[in-house]
Amino acid sequence: MKKALLTIEDSQGGELTPSTTLRQLGQRFLAHKRDLERSDGTIETYGYAVTAHITPRLGDLTVVEAKPDRLQKFLNTVHKESGPGAAKNCRSTLSGMMALAVSNGAAPRNPVRDIARISQAKGKRGSSAIEPQDLPDLLKKLRAAPSLIEQDTVELFEFMLASGWRVGEVCALDIGSIDFDAETAEVEATNVRVTGRGIVRQLVPKTESAWRVTPLPRPTMDLLRRRHKRLKDDTTLLFPTVLMRLRDPSNTQRELRDIRESIGFPKLSTHTFRKTAATMLDRADMSAAEIAAYLGHANPSMTQDVYMNTLKGDTRAGSVMQEQLSDLI
Repeated sequence: MKKALLTIEDSQGGELTPSTTLRQLGQRFLAHKRDLERSDGTIETYGYAVTAHITPRLGDLTVVEAKPDRLQKFLNTVHKESGPGAAKNCRSTLSGMMALAVSNGAAPRNPVRDIARISQAKGKRGSSAIEPQDLPDLLKKLRAAPSLIEQDTVELFEFMLASGWRVGEVCALDIGSIDFDAETAEVEATNVRVTGRGIVRQLVPKTESAWRVTPLPRPTMDLLRRRHKRLKDDTTLLFPTVLMRLRDPSNTQRELRDIRESIGFPKLSTHTFRKTAATMLDRADMSAAEIAAYLGHANPSMTQDVYMNTLKGDTRAGSVMQEQLSDLI
């Protein structure tokens, strides 16, 4: 009777017990997320952690054997071999898996609660914002890069610089999201890769703060007008591939990595453009909350910690970006 009380049927008809392996628990967790109709991108992210890291290393471990010290060693290994991002994803996924086990009576407590949070070493945040005096040189070199011209990526990066959008958000931008009269663009989707389906335009942003309407500089609106005029007979997308398909954010990031050494900006990444946009707004004395809203951050402190050193307040993002990028875009 006691054993029966400690095991509850899951949505697929199996039962979770202390002897359930993490291989089995991982699959139950993913099925649970699908039942909750989580976004394709979210399920893909969890699924990668399960299949690439958790199952190969911890798959034979049972729920009762999943002690904090064992899981901590696993996360330390992932951090060392694959970086803090992968370790954070694995920690989040394990936490969800073990929470499912707890809710089904297979574990008395979530062991991930006793594991240290993943932190990134100071000074290793990757690329930094481009200094104002270096922007003309960077844009000149991007516009002259044969591979970027061939892939029609140059204007995408120019848009990223003006908008501060994430690369997946830019790749998903559709003409229906543009208000030319108001000179704004709406973030309503992001491109993600889903196993078995390829690139998908995910209509629901990852967080509520990710949905936003961005005021844009007039030259950037002119850029969008030109692109729509050129592409409208083939697609409503504004930054498709040259084959008029949904653009893969990962491929776009790789295109930039492939040329950054040769153009003299070895740490350049798509994230550089977001950081540069944030820094421009900071220099114009906009507040942390205003910059966070422009970038689509849920937490203004993240904007302060990652994107610039000090922040102060005002509310004129579109005109500020137009002034900062005058004669550049």
